[in-house]
Amino acid sequence: MKTKYMIPLVLAVSLFSMGSAQAVAAGKISDETTNSTVVGAKVGMIPATSSVQDLEEALKKTYVGTYAIFGSLPEEKKLALYSTVKQGGNIKDFRNQVIRVRLKR
Repeated sequence: MKTKYMIPLVLAVSLFSMGSAQAVAAGKISDETTNSTVVGAKVGMIPATSSVQDLEEALKKTYVGTYAIFGSLPEEKKLALYSTVKQGGNIKDFRNQVIRVRLKR
């Protein structure tokens, strides 16, 4: 009779434990997502460039996602964004600017 109740109890404890581990993992992922503008996005610096085309090449080599969004913008928006990083800059800040312009915020 003990065995009959033991299996459901072990199963219930196992499921509860898995749920707890998943909740902890989800909390950690949520915290990491909040601290990053884009999940999995690279961090670093953009080198100084001499033109919009040079900036696009630099983005294409290292920051493909930002390059794709930047490349979809009209030329006047690209030029305005370029002026903010032509001396170089932080990719995270630039990426946020590109996303805001793309979303028209």
